[in-house]
Amino acid sequence: MFMRKGWGRSSAGKRSLKDRIGSFIADRSGNFGLMFALATVPVLMTIGCSFDYVQALNTHHRMQSALDAALVAAVKSVGTKDSAALKAEIGKWLEAESVQKGYYVLNTNGIAIDSTNATIKASVSATVSTTFLKVAGINSFPVAVSSAVAGGETITKTAFSMYLVLDRSGSMDEDTDSTYTTTCYTNDRWKTGAYTCTEKYKKIEALKLAVGSLMGQLSIADPDMKYVRTGAVSYNDNMQTPTPLEWGESGAQAYVTNLTPSGRTDSSDAMATAYDALRKSTGSKSEDRIHYAKNGLKPNKYIVFMTDGANNINDADESTMSTCDKARTKGIRIYTVAFMAPPEGQALLRYCATSSEDYFPAESTAQLVEAFKTIGESSSKNLIRLTQ
Repeated sequence: MFMRKGWGRSSAGKRSLKDRIGSFIADRSGNFGLMFALATVPVLMTIGCSFDYVQALNTHHRMQSALDAALVAAVKSVGTKDSAALKAEIGKWLEAESVQKGYYVLNTNGIAIDSTNATIKASVSATVSTTFLKVAGINSFPVAVSSAVAGGETITKTAFSMYLVLDRSGSMDEDTDSTYTTTCYTNDRWKTGAYTCTEKYKKIEALKLAVGSLMGQLSIADPDMKYVRTGAVSYNDNMQTPTPLEWGESGAQAYVTNLTPSGRTDSSDAMATAYDALRKSTGSKSEDRIHYAKNGLKPNKYIVFMTDGANNINDADESTMSTCDKARTKGIRIYTVAFMAPPEGQALLRYCATSSEDYFPAESTAQLVEAFKTIGESSSKNLIRLTQ
């Protein structure tokens, strides 16, 4: 290994870089060491404050999302469970989220159930440990969120249609860094010589897990298939035949389960197809008319746009961005997920996302599943009216 002279390990007659810097800072000539130390303190404090503040802010967002989801899930049981049981149910949900993610320690004493008006109100607080600010004696930040949801007999429903736009180009056959335990065979053809082995998830396998998690959430939120319609389209250098918007999630789930990776990347036609499906506004087959006939509501509309790469077909980015612009003007919310994507792909997805909160970078299978889970929580919580 090439090493510069004098930059290796400490040995007789030589001093390490660490030793040299230490002597340099400790040098009292001109009081340089003291001046350097004094100048460093405010810089470190500024960096530390920014880092710890962002950690606390992110925790606030996660807590709010978890609390909203917990109340939406629990409100369906108002009238069938007593207040103590409902409080315990919400508390377990929030504690599980807290422990699983390791972000914060919760206080769930502020949960109130109003069975008469079929309303649940909850305030939860947490303490978020600091990292850099401990040197200033600040060991934690307090964080608090609140939410309220109307349910039971007074439940107010909304409806939505969601279209998935998913990358199935050749790079989706690459390995991720995430592993799982499975059964392997010394003879794959005859399935003999079974043994336990560790395999890496392919990107396409991670995507199928993530979509399965999302669709499972929508199924729970709308078990009677009266309020949610889903569809899906995939793309490589061409758009594949899409599955149309249908009630429930089974059609879109089956479509994604059968995806195989190949080819280059061009998202333009697939995005245009999703937009057209959601925005049809004439005739008896429009999304608005289909929903109104079923549930009497005008639906919210979502696109979930995912890629692991960057468009490599001429004008694909420009065409895709044009569709995103049109979707925003028509009130369609676009969630975007960059899965181990290069900077060019990330830039396109940041542009297309309706807001910064609707853009999800994911560098592992777990992060991809978490991104789709968050999208599911965000969209399905609107099936019941959050009042606060």
